[in-house]
Amino acid sequence: MSISNIIISLLSLFSIFLLSLTFFIPSDSEIYQLISYFDFILCFVFLLDFITQFFKAKNKWKYFYTVGWLDLLSSIPIVYEFRFIRLFRVFRVLRIIKSTRLLIAFIRRNKATSLYGFIVFTAFVTLVITTTAILYIEKDVGNIKTAEDALWWSFITITTVGYGDFYPVTGLGKLLASLLIFCGIASFGAVISYVNKLALSFKD
Repeated sequence: MSISNIIISLLSLFSIFLLSLTFFIPSDSEIYQLISYFDFILCFVFLLDFITQFFKAKNKWKYFYTVGWLDLLSSIPIVYEFRFIRLFRVFRVLRIIKSTRLLIAFIRRNKATSLYGFIVFTAFVTLVITTTAILYIEKDVGNIKTAEDALWWSFITITTVGYGDFYPVTGLGKLLASLLIFCGIASFGAVISYVNKLALSFKD
């Protein structure tokens, strides 16, 4: 068990949730397009996970012919139907839940790493939710009207750069922007702290 496996399992559940939403959203809408962009990012993450798991496996062909090929197919962004193979990733989550004691023991032994991992996961989920909500709330009243506008706004906001070319005009939109700014500060602070910790460990 590792923190990366736990985070990938959580992202798998989140990606299934996003895919489920697409059944209720018109395929020609900007929100559908935005979710597709985030799904593409998740596909890239899952592809990196497949490559990592493949090279870590002691028996690479056994890994590939058991669950590896499912992980690979579900990581291909250009074939929409393959993405629902991610349902099989739920078994990873079930295995972790069954090993609750091991999970708790792992987190206690690796408090700092676990905290950093969960902060990054929370930041990504917050980014997706706030970006989608901003597009839904602001598209008819503000200047954030397309999926690309929302993505650019969220990137600029979470990095606290704030060019000011896109901005929310509603009260709820401003509240979401404040949440995203706070999330950006927390996540970047966690990343910097983690990098410093790694640098110190290499010196030792």
